[in-house]
This record gives sequence, C-alpha cells and structure tokens, in this order.
Amino acid sequence: MTKKVYRTAQGKIVDLGALQLQNENTRAVGNMRVNARGDILDSNNRSVASRNQQVNRQYNRQVTNVSDSQVPTSRRHAREIAEADVLPQEISTPDVEEFQEPVVEQTAPAETSGLPEGGLAAAIAKARQIKQEPLKTPRQQAQEKSGVNKI
Repeated sequence: MTKKVYRTAQGKIVDLGALQLQNENTRAVGNMRVNARGDILDSNNRSVASRNQQVNRQYNRQVTNVSDSQVPTSRRHAREIAEADVLPQEISTPDVEEFQEPVVEQTAPAETSGLPEGGLAAAIAKARQIKQEPLKTPRQQAQEKSGVNKI
C-alpha cells in the first residue's frame, strides 16, 4: 500500500499509487513517445530505452564531458599556451620530499606589450570603479563654463 491514498467527496477511496502501477506500461498521451514510467517507446509500444538508462546516459554525458586542454584565464596565458604548444600531460602528485615552493617570475608591465592584462574579472573591476564627486550648485556650474559672460 502506498501513501497516495485519497478519499473522494462521495466517500470512495482512491489509491493513486496502485493506479500508477497498473498503468505504468501504457503509452502516455502526447507527442513524447513515452509510457507512464518514462521509458522511450517505439511505434509498436516496445521500450527502446528505460528511464534508468536515460538518466545514466545523461549523467555520463555531463561527468565525462571534461576538456583535456588547458583553459586560458587571460590573454597572456592564452598567448603562452599558443607559443608553447603544450599538450596536456598526466597529472602526477609529488611526494612530500619532492615538493618545492613555486618560483614567481617577474613579468614586464602590460603597457610594454600593448595587450591588456587580467582577463574578464579585471575588466569588470575596472569598469566598476566609480569616481564619486559632490553635487555642484547651479552657481558653481555657471562659474566653470568658459567663454564670454553676458553683463
């Protein structure tokens, strides 16, 4: 017995769980070509792919759809990847004794290379910088105008 048991206005008991189990192999109304369980059906109402197979296929498609290539985070990084033509290598975990601190290289400023640095996050941060000034009175605005004043 399921939890989907309801009493109608006339006092009759309707077990929707049992009703679903009775009709799970019948073709659903609509253009999706499925039965009540969600299995895909062919034109003769035979199951082509069960609901579990569909879910597993979609899960594997999402989990295994990982790119092996490096994803550049900035223009400079993309240029380095293109110049080096580095193929993705196996990732190995170093032993504790072999681990060394990474060496930070000093690079030339962005003005010398002619290309902006920092990627999308830096561009958004730069666009969000706001110079806040107090509002000027009409008299101050009139004083700032250049040109001939009428007497």
